[in-house]
Amino acid sequence: MIIKKPNQLTVTHYCCAFVSVMILFAFSFAVILGAAEERPNILLIHVDDVGWGDYTVYNPQSKIKTPEIDRLAATGIRFNAAHTPAALCAPTRYALLSGNYPWRGRYPAGTWGFHSETQFLKGQKTFGHFLKEAGYHTSIFGKLNVGFVYERMLGPNKPDFTSKLAEGPIQWGFDYSFVIARGHQSPPYVFYENNILVGDASQVKTLTEGRKPNGGVIPSTGPGLPEWNSVEVGRQLTEKAVAFIDNHIAQNKAEGKDRPFLIHFNSDGAHGPYTPPKELFGRKLAGETGMTPHTDMVLETDVLVGNFVKVLKDRGIYKNTLIIVTSDNGGIPNEREQHGHDAVGGLRGQKSQIWEGGHRVPFIAHWGDDTEGGSKIKPGTISNQVIATLDLAATFAEIAGVEPGENQALDSLSILPILLGKQDESKPLREFLLVQSSPGRSTKNDKIPPELKEKFQNKPRPIRAYNAFIAQQARDGGFEGIGHAIIKNDWKLFLGLTDKPEFLVNLKDDLKEQSNLIDEPDNKERIDEYKSIYSSVRKSKRSTPALKINK
Repeated sequence: MIIKKPNQLTVTHYCCAFVSVMILFAFSFAVILGAAEERPNILLIHVDDVGWGDYTVYNPQSKIKTPEIDRLAATGIRFNAAHTPAALCAPTRYALLSGNYPWRGRYPAGTWGFHSETQFLKGQKTFGHFLKEAGYHTSIFGKLNVGFVYERMLGPNKPDFTSKLAEGPIQWGFDYSFVIARGHQSPPYVFYENNILVGDASQVKTLTEGRKPNGGVIPSTGPGLPEWNSVEVGRQLTEKAVAFIDNHIAQNKAEGKDRPFLIHFNSDGAHGPYTPPKELFGRKLAGETGMTPHTDMVLETDVLVGNFVKVLKDRGIYKNTLIIVTSDNGGIPNEREQHGHDAVGGLRGQKSQIWEGGHRVPFIAHWGDDTEGGSKIKPGTISNQVIATLDLAATFAEIAGVEPGENQALDSLSILPILLGKQDESKPLREFLLVQSSPGRSTKNDKIPPELKEKFQNKPRPIRAYNAFIAQQARDGGFEGIGHAIIKNDWKLFLGLTDKPEFLVNLKDDLKEQSNLIDEPDNKERIDEYKSIYSSVRKSKRSTPALKINK
């Protein structure tokens, strides 16, 4: 990436002021919980491809009835301006786990393979590490999409599935794991439990793309076990997570401890292949939305949330479990025209795009017994604070009472003050936030220009091929070929594939991003300021102060 040197006086002045203010925030956060407070269990439910408008609590016009998620929001807090740091899965998942912007990892666009170096650079930790250091019993389930490293390879691009993972969830701070390398949409079609393939690894073979007799779908040809069934993935992941809870409770009882747990649950809904089961945990699923299998998979996330809430209540640990539900990127409004369901709730854009529809996501948190007197998070709270899913790294660390250190969680801010009602809504917790698109996506590259249509129209996925083409052109010029945006004080400045400003919008007045204000003379100073912030952050070692705990 090429960045022109900004005015040093402006950058220095900004950085000093920002860091000074944020250090004060960091020290004040340290005493919010208080030394005597009981640390909660943490259940993070990270859903896939669910948009801002999919759930009825965000979009009353949603055609998908989501009573469990609506109830959780009514008895907890709903964030209206939560964002993923990227409009795409892999970079977001790394950022969520590490608290770092995606470009601080191995590749700016994320790691997509399953048998190469992982997205984590040497020494980078996850919130699994932070909580484990604080005595939490840590676990992770479902889709990863941050890469695997095998102990043995049989050749180029050919892992030895009988070997353990040399780098996987165990190395990322998780005591227990039951995961899929790239989700149910990509090979290998197998589960890994504690870095070891589940089942007979010698039976792994090439599974051919298409629908299988068991009702499942193999989206693309690749290695997997013959018994793989995409229909049952949600059920299998949830049952393993519930078993973890029960084993955790039994272990605490046997040892006479009250150790809290962390569950980082990555659901299969609502990513393709869209193969909802007929029923799941007592609720009918396939066909229930009356639209498409895609919307049925969105409904699956509501079923999963309801089941987890029931389990926590049945085990008597609901009150002291912090439950968070959020998504990995924006939604996919496939049903907007035919069925009137808008997965992005009227926002512009969708998954992979730099518009709000690509990265503004649902974010709901609950901590308590549903009553005002018995809840840490006041029921029915609504926050308009700008937050990012990468803020969970610092948040979890503060809840656990551990300091990640100067070289970890480099772009994460604890949102604990907002959760506990200690942050004035009129005072932004975040001074700014950077977000990014998929490679080749900017405000000017959502459609193939007429002069290039012939070049791409016969490709299997024309727009994807076009995006790859223009992204490579930008990389050839020394840039990343990724669109970016900076959000600050209700304003959003879009930067194109070569980091040039393309679009400016006031989100408070124009949340649907219809009017480009970039050419208005009054906005020149703002544009220069935002460009300077972007340049400064991209060259920085960290953009937020390291969390400090007043011990």
